Amino acid sequence: MTQMTQKVGSRRRLKVAVVLAVSLAAGWWALLPAAPAATAVVTGGGPTARGAYHVHSDRSDGSGTADEIAAAAAQAGLQFVILTDHGDATRPPDEPHYRHGVLVIDAVEINTSGGHLVALGLPAAPYPLAGTAADVLEDVRRLGGRGLAAHPESPRPGLQWTAWDAPVDGIEWLNGDSDWRDEAGGSLARAVLAFPWRPAGAMASLLDRPVALLARWDAMGLSRPVPALAAADAHARLSPRRAADPDSSAWHLPIPGYEASFRAFSNHVVLERALSGDGPADAAAVLASIAAGRAFTVIDALATPGGLVFTATGSGRTVGMGESIEAGDDLTLSARIGSVPGGRLVLLRDGATMQETTAGELRVTIGREPGVYRVEGHLAGAPGTPPVPWLLSNPIYVGPAWPAGGLAAPDEPVSRIPVRTDETTVEHGSGDTSELVTTPAADARARRLAGEPPIGWHFALSAGAPDGQFAAIQLPTLGGLAVFDRVRFRVTAEAPARLWVQLRADRGTERWGRTFYADATTRLVDLPLRSFQPIGETSAQAPPLERMRSLLFVVDTLNHRPGSSGRLIITEPAFVR
Repeated sequence: MTQMTQKVGSRRRLKVAVVLAVSLAAGWWALLPAAPAATAVVTGGGPTARGAYHVHSDRSDGSGTADEIAAAAAQAGLQFVILTDHGDATRPPDEPHYRHGVLVIDAVEINTSGGHLVALGLPAAPYPLAGTAADVLEDVRRLGGRGLAAHPESPRPGLQWTAWDAPVDGIEWLNGDSDWRDEAGGSLARAVLAFPWRPAGAMASLLDRPVALLARWDAMGLSRPVPALAAADAHARLSPRRAADPDSSAWHLPIPGYEASFRAFSNHVVLERALSGDGPADAAAVLASIAAGRAFTVIDALATPGGLVFTATGSGRTVGMGESIEAGDDLTLSARIGSVPGGRLVLLRDGATMQETTAGELRVTIGREPGVYRVEGHLAGAPGTPPVPWLLSNPIYVGPAWPAGGLAAPDEPVSRIPVRTDETTVEHGSGDTSELVTTPAADARARRLAGEPPIGWHFALSAGAPDGQFAAIQLPTLGGLAVFDRVRFRVTAEAPARLWVQLRADRGTERWGRTFYADATTRLVDLPLRSFQPIGETSAQAPPLERMRSLLFVVDTLNHRPGSSGRLIITEPAFVR
């Protein structure tokens, strides 16, 4: 009887164990993200290239070589990858080329005081790019590149984009490295458990709809075109401590891998012609389409490969994403997506839903309703609170035309107080050089104004690691600056350079300033005094003009490497209004 009881007890325990194991397995299986659905093919649009943007290699804080990254992109079915290693843009970029059948484009992510800026299509800069976002963006554009605001809503304050007054050439509407950082512990735990079996789905499960950022993007489009991309921000590098960006921790794990990041979502760039296999030509075509806003994003971990045709037709012409068209009575918007069961296609105007359908295709006559129009695809069960869009297009802009762009020429001053150039003195750090030099006689005659001699200046920073090197010239002011609103001068440099112009208070240590560009062309520099920012600790955010006693021109290691030198001629420095 005892043996019989023991056998029955053993069977019951076995059944309980089996039921428990099955229940745990079922619960674990329920944690796994669903496998991506297959989407219908979309026909009628131009050729597209599918790729990843914002990827870090072992040149900065990624774990993989360019070759390994290209191989991972090929495994994920991508056609291009854009590397964006951290730097100051002085490293010559690699020429675009194909590896493992994938077009590899070399770009750079630059630190600015207003956040990180990704520069596309940029050659090697003649000096380190740094400083305010507006100044770096000015340099990027001068060199022929385009600047995109990186991870604008990062949960890490040091990585957030704050320089929204700078006219960026685009934004990242989604950033894979940022989205997991604001997740609760439970969501992260589920993603970690699911990652070994469905890595891309696990990563996508941490995405959310960036409500505030999308609203800002829609508002920006009312005044000028602003393209948006989804940024993988892939590092394949997980460090126990990541206190800085770029991360220089010696110990790390190569997870999440590049291939998983590339399978989570991708950018589809609409081209005028299919990729040809010519690296430089194909890269130029991809970057031109990105700059023009001819791109859309697909969250491939939800449904893939995705597809979109989005056009506006009216007054005998048809335009696509990134383009503008005048409003008219017959203006019609058409959109088709690679439909998937349970999916919805939504048309938005200035961020608000205008029409939606489950048919995967819509056609709406909007007539004379100007605005920023874009489309989104939505899937039931998409992750996030609120859910992330499965597909997101760049806008079509419906007239009237935007206000004229570009910087207006500064007004001619109605009042002017010159700075005493004949009382210029030099300042410099230990081992640095700052000296006044004689300007060429012909140049001096051409530049002399009302008896104010031009300033010839030679500087040289000492070599070695950055250690407070600086060279400067100091010009005394006459006081009474509160009635003026700008500082104005002409400058010529023997080589392209970015330097400081600063105001120093009577206390001797408080300074405010901003930088300016100079090269071999004689340039008129006209800077609003309200644009001067504090340098170090100051008693006020804006310079108290009644207390300013010195005007400084300064070279330091912000935009110059140790060991660099140069010559400038500065003429006609004055405060004006």
